[in-house]
Amino acid sequence: MLVAPKRVLCAVAGVGLAIGISLLATETSHAEEATVDGATQVEAALSRSLLAAEEEQDSEGTEAEAKGSYWKDHFRLHGYLTTAYQELDPDEDRPFETSDQLVLGLDEDGTFDYRIAALQLRYDPTPKNTVIVQLSHRKLGNSPLTEDIDEDVELDWAFYQFRFTDNTSVKVGRVPTPVGIFNEYRDVGTLLPFFRPSFNFYREGSFVSETVDGVLLSHRIGATSDWGLDIDAYYGEWDHLEAGSARNDAVTQADVSDGYGAQFWLRTPVEGLRFGLGGQSYTVSEASGFNNAEADWDSWYASIDAVFEKLIARAEYKWLEFPVDNSVFVGGEAEIINYYFQLGWLFNDKFSLYGQQEFGDVEQDAIGFASPAEFNQREDLGFSLVYSILPNLVLKAEYHEQAYELAGFPFPVFDSSGAFLGIEIPFTEFEDEYSIISLSVSF
Repeated sequence: MLVAPKRVLCAVAGVGLAIGISLLATETSHAEEATVDGATQVEAALSRSLLAAEEEQDSEGTEAEAKGSYWKDHFRLHGYLTTAYQELDPDEDRPFETSDQLVLGLDEDGTFDYRIAALQLRYDPTPKNTVIVQLSHRKLGNSPLTEDIDEDVELDWAFYQFRFTDNTSVKVGRVPTPVGIFNEYRDVGTLLPFFRPSFNFYREGSFVSETVDGVLLSHRIGATSDWGLDIDAYYGEWDHLEAGSARNDAVTQADVSDGYGAQFWLRTPVEGLRFGLGGQSYTVSEASGFNNAEADWDSWYASIDAVFEKLIARAEYKWLEFPVDNSVFVGGEAEIINYYFQLGWLFNDKFSLYGQQEFGDVEQDAIGFASPAEFNQREDLGFSLVYSILPNLVLKAEYHEQAYELAGFPFPVFDSSGAFLGIEIPFTEFEDEYSIISLSVSF
């Protein structure tokens, strides 16, 4: 079941209204054109679809004209909004909702309460100095992330950037974390093929650091060469949210300290083709649902990003390891392996079609009396039809099938002589379907 007919009519009406508003706004705006090839987050977020807000100047050389000119030359206001309708067709035999379904806010009754928005103010007092502040709003239906944790409006970014040279810069403050292809502009719907990037790889609020409170150093090698290397290294702290921990809470809150990481992008002579590699290491506080004391977590990931004239091909792989040692489970380690493949075809400047297959596997060491376990945390096969009404107005219709395994009631295991071997946890696979219709606009 994709979407009920009455809801389709409501969605079409809402889309029509939004299109009219966007068309009216576009007539009074001027587009800023830029490229996204290996760009930094700010460059990517301001590219193509993000429009500069310009003030009209008085024709006379008055003081008001000078002030307007200063605003135009040094300040830029940007923003984006994605609003959507989402509906879940669940497996009737599933015993309960998974933590991922709760975090995503998937609703079998359907909901329009599904949106992401942000406003960004950028100040460039000099060519070498930049200050950026971004406020954001996110609502994902009944997700505990947006119901219990997120504020209605939050400080998303707040950082100062200094450019030592054209190829070297430093950012200090709350900085978007360079992780993979999409993390730095993961919410800019006009730049995404789906409502969100791969959930398994990028997550949604939990097990992810969207920003870091600290310092980020960036350097580009071979800026004008056929081969080149982009390097980002960062250090700081961030909030750590966990979905599906050993506690009963849908989402557990902890803190990260001594977090550091790096990302490398290798640019190739083939236009649009680059390869990425990165990793993180950090200390999670005792508030974690997996640890009774501070513990070190580690992850690394690899990316392939190929954007050609008609064909888009992407793949990313991430490995995460952390200890499991709390009041429920004692003395083990968990490995989470997430990866996805994405293919897209651009029919013309208006229509494109994408397919994406996500995988998520968990490997758990023996914990106390429990035997080692391996299970499918989540697989997702999705298709998205994208219609670019305008460069800054994009409509998407997507359909997903997801499969996952849930733990059953544990039972004791004995050998042929009757000796106790341990506790076995059975897993059963279930399948759901869900759909999302979204409209994204940027200005």
